[in-house]
Amino acid sequence: MEISFKSEREKEFYQSKSALTKRYGVQMAKKIAQRIGVLEAARTPQQLPQSARFHEHSGQRKGLFSVDLVDPYRLIVLPTCTYTTWVEITSIQVYEIMDPH
Repeated sequence: MEISFKSEREKEFYQSKSALTKRYGVQMAKKIAQRIGVLEAARTPQQLPQSARFHEHSGQRKGLFSVDLVDPYRLIVLPTCTYTTWVEITSIQVYEIMDPH
């Protein structure tokens, strides 16, 4: 999938292992980098590993999707292409990292 970021600053942050480690710790930084790599490698969400658990949010966050990181955190992404079902998503924007619980 094509991955974009909200800004150039965000892109630099998510691509910097030291910045991720400073904010989230070693384990979480590794998982974030792994998930971004897996998202880039997959053409569609169907090609993601089961452990990523790509799923859509509901309610106020409808239209946003997430992949699992270190429990309970999720990498929230916003599709930037038109789609009718989630399996047709081919490009996303990294939106945020959050604990949805």
